[in-house]
Parts: sequence; C-alpha cells; structure tokens
Amino acid sequence: MPKASRGSASKCRSRATVQQQSIEPDGLWSVAMLRIALELKRPGSRSLDTVIDEVVAKMGIRKDDFEKYLTEHLGLLRQAVKEKLHS
Repeated sequence: MPKASRGSASKCRSRATVQQQSIEPDGLWSVAMLRIALELKRPGSRSLDTVIDEVVAKMGIRKDDFEKYLTEHLGLLRQAVKEKLHS
C-alpha cells in the first residue's frame, strides 16, 4: 500500500480543522432554541444556563455541538431574554 505524500496528509488535516470549526447544523438545534426561548418567557423561569442544560438533556442533543451553534445564534436568545425582562 503506498504511503500518502506530505501534501495530501496536510490537506487532510486542513479539512479536519475546517470541519471542527464549522459544524453541520442539526435539525433539532433550532427546535431546542425555540424551546429555550419559550421556557425563558414563562413566569419564574430558571437561569438561561439551567434552561439550556435541561432542554439539551431532554432532547438528547450533544451539548458541546449545540453550544457552538448557540454561539452563532446567541443574539436570538438574548433578544428573548430582553423581551422577558420588559414584559
């Protein structure tokens, strides 16, 4: 079996790095965001971190990947929290 050249090995590593940085969105993540926003609007709701932990656990979502997704979409959750505080 021929060995891979250095160029092809570095290309594979580059692709792996890119794949780690941008993850494919899971269809459940947007549903989880909606559930989190709805939960935060409830009177007497818990902290954002607690709500996220509960929703992720109930839905069986990998928290580390979901947190990366949240980082990209955090503005939507912040808006929901602001609306809750002003209502």
